[in-house]
Amino acid sequence: MNKNIFFFIVFFFFTISNVTDNIVYLDIQFIIDNSELGKFYKKKILQLQDKTKQDLKTEETLIKNKETEINNKKNILKQDELDKKIIELNQLLKNYQFNRKKFNDDTLKNKQKYSNKILKVLNPLLTEYVEKNNITLVIEKKNILVGIKTLDITKNILDILNDETLKKKLTNEN
Repeated sequence: MNKNIFFFIVFFFFTISNVTDNIVYLDIQFIIDNSELGKFYKKKILQLQDKTKQDLKTEETLIKNKETEINNKKNILKQDELDKKIIELNQLLKNYQFNRKKFNDDTLKNKQKYSNKILKVLNPLLTEYVEKNNITLVIEKKNILVGIKTLDITKNILDILNDETLKKKLTNEN
């Protein structure tokens, strides 16, 4: 009986130590944000945002000017003319709110689209790395409470992704 317990304990500890040697973690968001491909897509998003923000700023200025005009002429205009101007102002406000919401939605969609493009390039590289290095399990870093730095493969995968980006010239697309 004691031999069985001893055998079980030894087998159990060897199994646990063997499994833990093949578990690593990875910070996907860090890779998306800091890879050459991620920086390229972030730059594209910022360019789109700058143009749209400028358009929204123009609309905002127009609304403020219209509001000031209505307030200045409030006592001079007839009630029906004043009502027309208020209706115009409300329509401008609705358009502005719609455009602002569309801008926010488009920005979110672009971020998701570019993240998915990065992940499509990253997944085969990560799979190859796992097979080559005989890794059993890769866990995302945000799900790790505490772990030693030697189990973090983020830097290795980032370097591999950057090399692949350069090799395939992924940042040269239009």
